Amino acid sequence: MYIKERCNMMWTRKELKERAKEALKRNYWKIVLVSLIGMLIGGGLGSSGISGGGSDIRDMASDNVKEHFTEHENDDVDWEGAEAVLDDIQMDIRPQDIVAVAFTVIVVLIVAAIVLAIVLALDVLLLNPVQVGINRFMVKSLDDTARIAEVGYTFDHNYKNGVKVMFFKDLYVVLWSLLFIVPGIYKAYQYRMVPYILGENPDMTYQEVLQRSKDMMDGQKWDAFVLDLSFILWHMLGGITCGLAEIFYVAPYVNLTDAALYSRLSRKDLADAQSVPTTMMQL
Repeated sequence: MYIKERCNMMWTRKELKERAKEALKRNYWKIVLVSLIGMLIGGGLGSSGISGGGSDIRDMASDNVKEHFTEHENDDVDWEGAEAVLDDIQMDIRPQDIVAVAFTVIVVLIVAAIVLAIVLALDVLLLNPVQVGINRFMVKSLDDTARIAEVGYTFDHNYKNGVKVMFFKDLYVVLWSLLFIVPGIYKAYQYRMVPYILGENPDMTYQEVLQRSKDMMDGQKWDAFVLDLSFILWHMLGGITCGLAEIFYVAPYVNLTDAALYSRLSRKDLADAQSVPTTMMQL
């Protein structure tokens, strides 16, 4: 019980953010560039603009529909004429038309499946390894000036194992998400440290990496969730500035803070492991 309470008091949001700010001042432009790469592979860049455009389109469509129904709400409907038109349409449908439509649908589904397979392969074989390298870069930037080449670390250090570990991590999160949203979020936080662990231990099996992440996040998930919530206003600023604040400050700040969390928990994890023999001897 004492150990759990001590672990829960190992870090504060203020401490992590201060460390992130210091690292950002020391290595600003490299961190901004690597964070931009992370935004691009994660789909974060330009999302606010897209969502804003979608909202405008929905509003315009809604206004047009309302205007149409307002203009014609008192008109008499010629139901007999409508039925006659439908009968004519049914008579004009030929078997070859049905075949053509079915063929078109099949072709569209096949193309969609191929595109989906390409996207998944790209994510598994390229984007996930890059994400591991980005996380490694952020951790190293906390205490020193890291090299941008760290982004490609996984490609030169047991690439196949890195792909395998990240694949199983994503697979488990997706499968739990299929059950319900909350279990998926829970697993995402439970496996949050996987890319960081893999960036420092490229030869660990996926079972070992996932288990270590679970151990590190034990008792930390809620605090990590609150840490994420503390950046909401910053992300709103990024949206207001059309993503500029997100690129040049918010994303680097958030990435470094998350790396600082890993750094703190990994030291705690190591300290706990080293304290076990001492505790056993005392017993």
